[in-house]
Amino acid sequence: MLDDLRYAVRLLLKNPSVTIVAIFALALGIGANTAIFSVINAVLLRPLPYPDAGKLIVLREYSHTFERGAVGYMNWLDWHASQKSFTDLTLVRREAANFSLGSGVGSPDRLPGLRASSGFLAVMALKPKIGRDLSAADDIAGSPNVALISEKLWRKHFAGSPSVLGRRALINGLEREIIGVFPAELQFGRNPDVLLPLSEIANEPWMRNRDSHQGFWGIGRLKPGVTLSQAESDLNATAIDLEKKYPQTNTARRVNMRPLFETTVGDYRASLNLLLAAVVCVLLIACANVANLQFARALARSRELAMRAALGASRWAIARQLLIESTLLAVIGAVAGVFLTLWSMDAILALTPPRLPRFQEAKIDLPVLAFTTFAGLLAGVLVGVWPAWRISNSKSISLALHEAGGRSASDGPGRQRMRSGLVITQVALAIVLLAGAGLTLKSFWHAENAPLGFDPHGVVNFEISLPDAKYKANEQKDAFWTQLLQRVQRIPGVEAAAVSANSPFDDWEEDSYFHVTGTPPIPPGQQPSAEVSVVSPDYFRVMRMPILRGRGFGPEDLPGEKGHSRSIIVDESFAQKFFAGQDPIGQHIDDNETLDKHAPPMTIIGVVPRTRNEAPGEYNVESLHLVQEYLLASQHPQAENHLHVRTQLRDIGPLVAAMKHQVQALDPDQPIGQITTMDQDIALSLAARRLTMVLLGAFAVLALVLASVGLYGVMALTVTQRTRELGIRMALGAERRNIFKLVLGQGMALIAIGIGIGLIGAIAAGRALMSLLYNVGALDAGAVVTAVFSLIVVALIACCVPARRATRVDPIVALRTE
Repeated sequence: MLDDLRYAVRLLLKNPSVTIVAIFALALGIGANTAIFSVINAVLLRPLPYPDAGKLIVLREYSHTFERGAVGYMNWLDWHASQKSFTDLTLVRREAANFSLGSGVGSPDRLPGLRASSGFLAVMALKPKIGRDLSAADDIAGSPNVALISEKLWRKHFAGSPSVLGRRALINGLEREIIGVFPAELQFGRNPDVLLPLSEIANEPWMRNRDSHQGFWGIGRLKPGVTLSQAESDLNATAIDLEKKYPQTNTARRVNMRPLFETTVGDYRASLNLLLAAVVCVLLIACANVANLQFARALARSRELAMRAALGASRWAIARQLLIESTLLAVIGAVAGVFLTLWSMDAILALTPPRLPRFQEAKIDLPVLAFTTFAGLLAGVLVGVWPAWRISNSKSISLALHEAGGRSASDGPGRQRMRSGLVITQVALAIVLLAGAGLTLKSFWHAENAPLGFDPHGVVNFEISLPDAKYKANEQKDAFWTQLLQRVQRIPGVEAAAVSANSPFDDWEEDSYFHVTGTPPIPPGQQPSAEVSVVSPDYFRVMRMPILRGRGFGPEDLPGEKGHSRSIIVDESFAQKFFAGQDPIGQHIDDNETLDKHAPPMTIIGVVPRTRNEAPGEYNVESLHLVQEYLLASQHPQAENHLHVRTQLRDIGPLVAAMKHQVQALDPDQPIGQITTMDQDIALSLAARRLTMVLLGAFAVLALVLASVGLYGVMALTVTQRTRELGIRMALGAERRNIFKLVLGQGMALIAIGIGIGLIGAIAAGRALMSLLYNVGALDAGAVVTAVFSLIVVALIACCVPARRATRVDPIVALRTE
């Protein structure tokens, strides 16, 4: 074995150019597989960082509108009291928090956070680094104000000192006692820094309203031996009882359960599996390429191998020698592939948006290296098994011995068919990848250019959230936003400014059931839903949304005093669906935004264009077709808003500084959260599609290059082996252009067969891609034509070079060599 290995090394060094080409091809194929597997390992294969994470289940409410809707607090209390399938349940929602070490102490920060019920860390099977978890007492209204902070925040502000316990911090306008530090393993809800209890909101009217669903979901840990279906049956029995008890709010509401793992990363499984399939195709093309190179090298050595057989070498000994050579090539290619992966991972992670869960954890670790080793060995076998089998059989050896004393070894039809088959395979796989890449490219183009209904360019967004503890009355909230808008309008470079809650691409959604006044009552559980945005009067000016009918909000729309009808603007889809053939202006919608059951209905005063509030293809946009309502901010004051500023400034740095100054002037303890442009928000919403498109496109180009190199190699070898035949043809009067057509025709025949087979594969691939595509069919003519045209152009170049060389064969020289 060692002798075979040493001999293989000498042979590889003897032909460095061929060796380098083979290693490079395998490095590209294995490196691409290693890079994608490292991402798959981080996202899909590595368990969540919680003990026995497979038993963690996310609970949502199912309704006729939302398959996985938010959980109502009152419903959750009943679930919690009756369930028998979980060791415990907890209620949680994402909730960013204003944080400072005290009023006037340092600069306030806006931090990601969670609000949860008691036992949250216990359900996650995590222990605080120091201190305690939330307890049942922390769920009760009037309990002391407490909070847990993250390990990162603990080390940043308190130097990791145990004395942090008992310290007080100003969080959401309340001085809270820090009772614990939760570990860094808690990556729930985008790496929170603050964990708040339910106590200060437990008795809020909207929490006690069974029809209110304020962004919460449940998490439970299954008891040993209990399956997911058993747990669903258990809690759905409770849901059925609640439907009978509360038909107005709970009709058709059930419990939807899904493993936490699937909730976290399940949406990315299809994209990652697609990329894995793509890189496997690239590796197969590379292996076919190198197999042809190895076969050509073995053919050149056929007399040497025949002599070894004649001197007593067994067929296995000859095959083993060839397999060791190919495996050595593959191992070197795998090592080179790891270095290519290390280089490419930075590019892949740079393309990956930070909010995609777990993608940034991708790295080269032991499981990835084990995969690379397996891929390298498998590639070695794939590359070497056919040449070894073909060259070592007794017929090939006898033929080589017979030809040893005569003309140079020729290539039989069987060998030609096999080599041609490998080329056809490469072309077919390249067509599949090119067509798939074309589909994703066209899908991304459609998504990026989908009508928005507003002009995002030049709009800067500032996230601001007022703490309820400090701004409890609606008048206080309204006064803050009114004064801030007045100040912002005076900042140089500001064209217009407005505030809104639930704005486009803000990663939040607010929806509500509604009823058109005067129409027949709708049965419980079947009410239509609308997305609801609360905006200030200049919002449509900032977004450059024209008023299609009626008017916008103005001074005549009084604040929402008791007994006064409030104003509402609807989008054109609302008007078309619910007021077809009627003038919607002056029509009324029952006011379900107030707890006052005797409030007058809201009056429609205007109609605006339909806007796209989420990335194209997302569930709520494309499947639910929700209509849109706009309410006036002064009539529905919100604590949390986005401040939108339209500006022509190219450098928004001075604008951001001025904004922070104005906010601090109004309230020194009020931070500004995330600051983005609307263009950035839209680009971020498309980041996952962009990542898939770029990577699949890169792999398709790589496949195209490898397939063309393989085609060139086969055609060049064919010309070399047919030198005598071509010389005879030319000696008998064949013109050079006929020789060119002969060789080119042979290559194009292989391409045509490969394209035909590839188109069948492209149809299957397109159907598999349907869940990832937007506004593109499974067999898009443009994508297919582009794929075929690209391959034909590159393949023609690959074939023309050997065909041109064939025309330069000198008949005298060709015959003399024989």
